[in-house]
Amino acid sequence: MSKISKKLISLFAAFAFILIPLFSDDASSQKGKIIIVILDVSGSIKKQFPDITKIIDRSIVQDRLNVGDYFVLIPFGDSAQPMYSGQLLREEDKASISNTLKVMKADNNFTDIGTAIKTGLGYIVDLKKKDYNLYEPLVLFITDGDITTPETSAFHNQDVDEIFEDELIGNQRLYDGWHYVGIGKNLNDLPLIAKKSGRENYLLRIEDLDGLEFILDDWISKIPEQTLLEQGEILLDDFRLKSTPLSKDETTLIISSTDEINFNIINTYEKTPSEIEFISADATFQTDDRKTVVPIKINPETGAISLLGSETKNSSGAFLAQSPLKGKGILKIHFTANVNGNEKRFNEEFSVDAKTQFEIVFGKIFPALLIILILALILTVLMIARKFRPVKIVMEVVGKNEKPRPVSMKMKKRIEFGSKNGLAFKLDQELFSAVVGQIQRVGPNRWTVIPRDFNAFNDETRKFDYSLGNSIKLKTKDESNVTIKFKKFKK
Repeated sequence: MSKISKKLISLFAAFAFILIPLFSDDASSQKGKIIIVILDVSGSIKKQFPDITKIIDRSIVQDRLNVGDYFVLIPFGDSAQPMYSGQLLREEDKASISNTLKVMKADNNFTDIGTAIKTGLGYIVDLKKKDYNLYEPLVLFITDGDITTPETSAFHNQDVDEIFEDELIGNQRLYDGWHYVGIGKNLNDLPLIAKKSGRENYLLRIEDLDGLEFILDDWISKIPEQTLLEQGEILLDDFRLKSTPLSKDETTLIISSTDEINFNIINTYEKTPSEIEFISADATFQTDDRKTVVPIKINPETGAISLLGSETKNSSGAFLAQSPLKGKGILKIHFTANVNGNEKRFNEEFSVDAKTQFEIVFGKIFPALLIILILALILTVLMIARKFRPVKIVMEVVGKNEKPRPVSMKMKKRIEFGSKNGLAFKLDQELFSAVVGQIQRVGPNRWTVIPRDFNAFNDETRKFDYSLGNSIKLKTKDESNVTIKFKKFKK
């Protein structure tokens, strides 16, 4: 490349750099298409070069570019340095591109096709990350020769097969929208490049140099307008440690020895097939007290994973060492993957409580045992309390149809029975003395009778045990017998 050309390139690059910020507020939010022209500037194409640049200006710059589109012009020969790159912020920006095309010279000694392809692909990857992903990129690649490289090239002395071993160049998914133009009769590398990039049906060979201008112009004009791409993405979801689903809303109880993570890969494109390939994966477990952070290496599924439109596939990864998870903490999982040709990082966080199998089983059983124990204790207390609560009893004089009067008996309480007025347990005044005896509750189910009028009992027993419902025979003043009973009151 001549010194004059290099100066002009620098001038126009600086001009574009100054213009872009002036209008970025209006157009940067209106991100449109990517259009890239990769143009051979080796000396062998010098004769046809003015016609080629004129057609590019008319058919690409003037007819295809719109405000919001991103245009890249990459001349290649001894190297591949962009001569123009930027978003069109206003219609007048086309004049800057046209002027750049007019001053370009074809005077290089080499045809470094490998560097040119990689430079173009690099722009596509970077711009898609910046949301230029609504349309299929349009790439016009024009050359008249086979690969020749200077010693300074990363692809020095490499043929097409070796060039496509490069990770970026070998990613066939990035070539959608590429169109190749080969000028001349002795082209061997370009047809092979078109085939290896999956674009052999988008190769134009122009052997009639006299008709070059008409053929190239007609061919470019027939390239369909860039179609609006279906929008979607690849997601990782439904994470599980073995079979235990991890929740983002609450703490998940897991087995601390778990060493396998499962998840779903979801293609949200309805029709567009997609592809993901994991590059690396790792995780950390940070305890709740934040004193301990344990790094975990994960080995995910290897190789490219292809998904059809709206398809979901299950994938998994193994912890390379046994899980060090123990106690409550935050499990942070990180995946780096190549998604549809672009590198993407996935970050997930889950609150977990890692316990041993015994702790989990015991934790599940213990609440039930505790409930049973509490219920049993309550039942026991109720049974005991029931025994000690007051009991209503009545005295019945056998053979008399009198309505009994109930008396509530607490523990240790004594109630007199006899003929005295006001007694709850009243006997006939003509037959018995004022106080015949007492009945006392001495335990939950234990009763005693304490005689006061020993003549009524025929002996001098000071007290005797009594069971409710049993008969007590009393002797009256006239030597007759009366039978009484004490029993629980029933309504």
